[in-house]
Amino acid sequence: MGAFSFYPTKNLGALADAGAITTNDNTLAEKFKALRNYGSYKKYYNDLVGVNSRLDEMQAAFLSVKLKSLNPINEHKRKLANAYLSGLKSDFIKPVVDKDYYDVYHIFCIRHPQRDKLKDYLLSNNIKTEVHYPVAPNKQKAMIGIIDDMQTPIAEEIHNTTLSLPISYFHSTDDVARVIEVMNKF
Repeated sequence: MGAFSFYPTKNLGALADAGAITTNDNTLAEKFKALRNYGSYKKYYNDLVGVNSRLDEMQAAFLSVKLKSLNPINEHKRKLANAYLSGLKSDFIKPVVDKDYYDVYHIFCIRHPQRDKLKDYLLSNNIKTEVHYPVAPNKQKAMIGIIDDMQTPIAEEIHNTTLSLPISYFHSTDDVARVIEVMNKF
């Protein structure tokens, strides 16, 4: 079984929220089909608590067209990531690269102990960044009573220091070179 997000900013992103589940298990496939359609195995009869979560034809058509460009998109983002990896000074904690893994860099996160000051500094230089997932799971309101007593100092440090840098298909190597130049002056 596999799950895929086609969120618009992903390398293979739709025009709006979208996703897909794949499986080679027919029983799971039937259950997933029911869950995405109000929990119905038969139209208008809800056997499960489900949702309306079907990929519409417009999203599917857009993804079919964009899929043909996925390899160039991935290669472009890998090129930008390599520029960050080689150009950023060691003050920034960069992603670990393993030769056995092929990362397509949906996002490019660095870490820095003064993340918020760095984010403000970059914005003052017209460089927009994002803090993906600023709150550790055990600190989320939804987890009260579930994992709120769990001590996660490493997760909390990561969530307090991570910053996503610009790395879309629309960014150029010159754009990334400017980000590197400005960051290295921080």
